[in-house]
Amino acid sequence: MSKKSLNPSSGDMPQFEGPFKNLLPGYIQYKRAQGYKIGRPITCRLREMDLFFLEMGIREIRITREMYEAFTAHKPGQKETTTQKRQSAIRGFAGYLVSLGYQDIYTGYDDTRIFKRDFIPYVFQAEETDRMFRVLHASCRQFPCHENDTFRLAMLMYYCCGFRRSELTNLLIRDFDFQTGIITVLHGKNDVSRREQVSDSLQKEILAYRERYLPGTKPEDCFFYPEKKRGTVEGILYRKFHQLLEDAGIPPRADGGRQRLHDVRHTFCVRALEQMQRKGFDLYTSLPLLSVYLGHKHITETEHYLRMVEEHFGGILGRASSHTPDIFPQCGEEDAE
Repeated sequence: MSKKSLNPSSGDMPQFEGPFKNLLPGYIQYKRAQGYKIGRPITCRLREMDLFFLEMGIREIRITREMYEAFTAHKPGQKETTTQKRQSAIRGFAGYLVSLGYQDIYTGYDDTRIFKRDFIPYVFQAEETDRMFRVLHASCRQFPCHENDTFRLAMLMYYCCGFRRSELTNLLIRDFDFQTGIITVLHGKNDVSRREQVSDSLQKEILAYRERYLPGTKPEDCFFYPEKKRGTVEGILYRKFHQLLEDAGIPPRADGGRQRLHDVRHTFCVRALEQMQRKGFDLYTSLPLLSVYLGHKHITETEHYLRMVEEHFGGILGRASSHTPDIFPQCGEEDAE
């Protein structure tokens, strides 16, 4: 299958050409109506599946065990997560076909292949974040420009508010209440929307940035780089983030990989809980508050952060467990996100 054949057509819905071309658009709309955020990566995966079966010579509406196993077969040199994404795509669609009454549909119900994830997010130590922001501030003073100032403000918002990468790059000017310091995040992960209150100091940074770089812009314009596409903005942020790690002398992870922008969000979560502990907050009530602030759909998503980084918490887990003894598993239990 050529790489070119996997490129979807322009627009929100790919051009499906295989045996499921008349059903896949309805499936995507059905999932979106349920609140799932079915974006380009998932629609591309569905198109890959449709083309795969077209090249197999499939013409009728069916998914047999042989078709399922052929599409989800693990290929040498390919990441296990890629196989998992194929499994997820075909299982979801197969279940949809069953709900429509189609026969001869294998849903992968007995596929027991589970790829264990041993990845642990990186939590920056306080000394490391201090070095990073010292380097960042010095760079902006020495080389003041739009790109440097934008990255500095983006990092402040990542670290101080715990935004996801895509949430930040999707922010529009109208999402900011410049008088109150409230930022509205619309249709975040799992279609969850929320409002975040920034600190007074961060609000001043945002106002100064708007005055300097956003005169004459419209409310529907992007806040960061309104003249650029989202993919370009993310590329700029990642390039400058990796350069910042190098300039600040942050060593690679223990596995040799580099830290991710999303690790700044993990760090925010840990620091927020540490601050709550220092201020004497009752974690029984503060954990749900943090869950809402982070845009989590369920509190178990926030609890996931606690389990994975317990070495950074000191007494936090002990205090939390006294209130919720059944939520936090003992060390050695498998973690699932």
